[in-house]
Amino acid sequence: MAYTWLCGAVAIAVAVLPSSARADSFSRGSISAESRGFVPDDSDDTEDAGIALVTRLEIKYRPSTRVDLVLRGLARFDALDDTRNIGTLEDAYIGYAIGRLRLRLGTQILNWTATEAFHPNDIMNSRNYDSDFENLEKLGEPMVEAQVRVLQGSLSVYYMPIRITPNLVSTSSRLSLFPEGFKLGDTQWVGRDGQLSESLFAHQGAVHFSQTIGRADVAIHVVDHNDRQQPKFEPIPSGAELRPTYHWVTQFGVSYVQVFGSLLLKVEAAHRQFHEPAPSLIIDSQTTHQTIAAGLEYGWTTDAGHDATVLAEGQAVLVKDRAVARDLDLFQGDVLIGYRHAFNDEKSRELLLVFIADAERPYEYVAALRYAQALSDTWSVAATARSFRLLDKKIHFAEFSLTRNF
Repeated sequence: MAYTWLCGAVAIAVAVLPSSARADSFSRGSISAESRGFVPDDSDDTEDAGIALVTRLEIKYRPSTRVDLVLRGLARFDALDDTRNIGTLEDAYIGYAIGRLRLRLGTQILNWTATEAFHPNDIMNSRNYDSDFENLEKLGEPMVEAQVRVLQGSLSVYYMPIRITPNLVSTSSRLSLFPEGFKLGDTQWVGRDGQLSESLFAHQGAVHFSQTIGRADVAIHVVDHNDRQQPKFEPIPSGAELRPTYHWVTQFGVSYVQVFGSLLLKVEAAHRQFHEPAPSLIIDSQTTHQTIAAGLEYGWTTDAGHDATVLAEGQAVLVKDRAVARDLDLFQGDVLIGYRHAFNDEKSRELLLVFIADAERPYEYVAALRYAQALSDTWSVAATARSFRLLDKKIHFAEFSLTRNF
């Protein structure tokens, strides 16, 4: 594929740079041993434990003030659960800047969100759904970006020629929400013309405009592409396999962040206009809807010099049929309460507590407790315990990672 060749070219270019040209280069990476286990682990049909080796690499090189090369990737190999294996280039692009104009060619990860947990505007990148529940890994999106600095912000125009398939949770995983006995088939796309396609190529585009006004950050965007967030699962004739089907969507979104001293107000809202499939297709259409998320973040410094932050957020899908709203987003009608504590010591200790509850179905919840700290200048550890009940599943599991940075 074209983007694979491009990413490979960036990697080779960085690797063969002469040592004399590396004075302005920057590189870092990490190797982690990750483990996780579910309780109870009495199911013969699911993977209840994992031991993985994870590598991350980031290289930046600027041969001049106008040109920069960036390479950042992730690879995971799990010895017990091979459904978690993944290798992806997150950022791998060539950039060129002249005056107020900046051009980038390659894969990028974009962050358009303002809120902590609910992200109706952050739709440009596909996700790896078998990753951190509170912060899903993003997959690099091949694109051409032209950005112009305007006043106290920027205007960016994107062209995305390739559909990147989200990495869904395997039906053999304890994190899968599918009924037992079903399998996931190949991904299919409903194009702008309403026709089904398995091709990875499509003409997609976006425009993003952001400004800083006083102590507020405001952004608006328009995206026209194949959806990556809300698939329909179409059964094949045998009835034992579901095909993830992503419809064409045009999204209009706005985000707003305002600082009031130690208080931060965050709002995101999006209108998702799904295109209808061709009448000849016997598949369900996706529902056009609006989503809004809002939150408050309050931080302070304790007498011991620690940084403490309280988070509160909520999200709603604006559809009259509440069953349809829940099908569109698992976190429809959910509220989040969180607390983050950074000890600001030489070990960089940090504690995060998150609780998400469904306002319409209080028995559904997600709870997570995470602790991380450095062991030395190069070694660090992190441990996370999670418990959640979604739909008819109640799951408890813990994760631990040991990381060496270089």
